[in-house]
Amino acid sequence: MSSNTEKNEKSLAEFVVIVVLVGVLMSIFINYFIKQEAQFSETGFKTLAQKFSTKVAITHAQWLMDKQPSVVSLVSINSEVKQFVTVNKQGWVDANDKPLVCEEIWQLVMESPLSFMKQSIAAIEVKKFLAQPSQGASLICRYVLPNGAYFDYNRLNGRVSAVNTESILQ
Repeated sequence: MSSNTEKNEKSLAEFVVIVVLVGVLMSIFINYFIKQEAQFSETGFKTLAQKFSTKVAITHAQWLMDKQPSVVSLVSINSEVKQFVTVNKQGWVDANDKPLVCEEIWQLVMESPLSFMKQSIAAIEVKKFLAQPSQGASLICRYVLPNGAYFDYNRLNGRVSAVNTESILQ
């Protein structure tokens, strides 16, 4: 009887040691993940900005090949579904001054909601007035995460800025 009790106590002790080890390993992993979460978010948002830039460049190239129409038709290799993208006179993706123009441009380019890793992305229209009044204003769409990281899309020249991780309020 005593050997059976010793086996049960030994099994219970082994079980407790295993549970403690698993708990320690889980806490180390969670701590590491929390420390790296900001870097994961920043890297992912940079990838999203690169995807945005690539799609804008593809649309502009197709516009040049199609003899500069006002609407560019894009076809994916894996699908026969056509996507129609409106462009401005310079051939860059634009929503032609529709309400919520920056949200519309995002939908045309990304074909997905304004969200990233369960965070909403704010789309802000920024008008930068140029030095010469005759040049008018530079029309920019700024896509911003809640943590302040953002990238800009210039509707006049198609330039997509690098992701800026400093707060936009500075």
